[in-house]
Amino acid sequence: MFIVQENQQEPTEFKLLMSISEQLLVVNSKNGCLKVLDIPEPPTAENTPKVPMKPAKKEIRTINCLEFSTDQQYIAISSENKQVIIFNSDFHIVKNIVLSRVASKVGFSLCNDILITDRTGDVYLYKMGDKFNIPTLILGHLSVISDMLITDCGNYIITSDRDEKIRVSHFPNAYNIVTYCLGHTEFVSALKLIKKTKVLLSASGDGTIRMWDYLQGKQIGLIDTKNLVDKSLLEKFANQMDAENVDILALPVTSIQTQENEDYVHLVVSLYTVDKLFLYKIMSKTLEFGHINTLEIGIQGFCYSLCSRLYILSNKFSVFEFKNGDFREKHYRMVEEMLLKYKDLFSLTVSDVTLWYKRKYDNIQDYLERKRLRLESK
Repeated sequence: MFIVQENQQEPTEFKLLMSISEQLLVVNSKNGCLKVLDIPEPPTAENTPKVPMKPAKKEIRTINCLEFSTDQQYIAISSENKQVIIFNSDFHIVKNIVLSRVASKVGFSLCNDILITDRTGDVYLYKMGDKFNIPTLILGHLSVISDMLITDCGNYIITSDRDEKIRVSHFPNAYNIVTYCLGHTEFVSALKLIKKTKVLLSASGDGTIRMWDYLQGKQIGLIDTKNLVDKSLLEKFANQMDAENVDILALPVTSIQTQENEDYVHLVVSLYTVDKLFLYKIMSKTLEFGHINTLEIGIQGFCYSLCSRLYILSNKFSVFEFKNGDFREKHYRMVEEMLLKYKDLFSLTVSDVTLWYKRKYDNIQDYLERKRLRLESK
């Protein structure tokens, strides 16, 4: 995974932050300068006297989440070692937190407090100024949380889960639920906000991207990606999931990212096992949309980041600008050459979203057999 920080004064300059197993690479496009950051040791018990938690085995430090704060002054990294590390803009560590469970998502409030979801569906708030890192439980789902975001006004937190639900809650008093956005028929994989119109976009395993008036819990638009998919890919995935008693009607949407312009929004969509990115254009006022282009990547294992330009990391590093609905590639030789040196360390694999599908189990026959044996033993 990787994220990009563009220079607001000079957008052609950027920093690329990329996770490689247990390290974070930072590459500066201006001079090709490379910085390598290691996951630090977890804090000792003496440094966390009020939170006596134990990290997982220290060998397991694979990075699983990477996020900027809204003002881009902080970077959060979570690892499989039950750690969350917060760096400042100079990449000095300002927080090193040990969790009770592995984080599934990390984010920031508008005042740069830290929000962490774990794999049981709970969301915790850590105050940036709290040196003891004592968490406050602010909300919980009955299922694994797939994504989380804070609205631009800072008054609401929106969370989604494996059970097709999107929950809109007041923040920080998230026990006050505003509404639910219900309509997806499979797990919700990603959330994005269109800032100008205050419209929520949600992607799902049902192959759709839905638009919501999130304060009313009302669906106001739907993008169906089925017509973008080769039928042979869908049939192959459906046959694979048949063996696990899962009915597949569409390839899941694995990721969505947006770029807002004056009158419209670019939406980039990726689908499971598809080696392409799909570009949509959504009109800001009317929410009319259309698929305007497809970018061939060539391999399934890739990741991307959308800012003012589209950055793609596959078997190479590519940067694209949007011009009249078309992709135009720009080259950053120093960055490309620097990343080539670390190419063998990249582990760009297709994320296994099949784990998010709910399985159907028929245990009636097992129950009847146990009942028969119990009766015969009397």
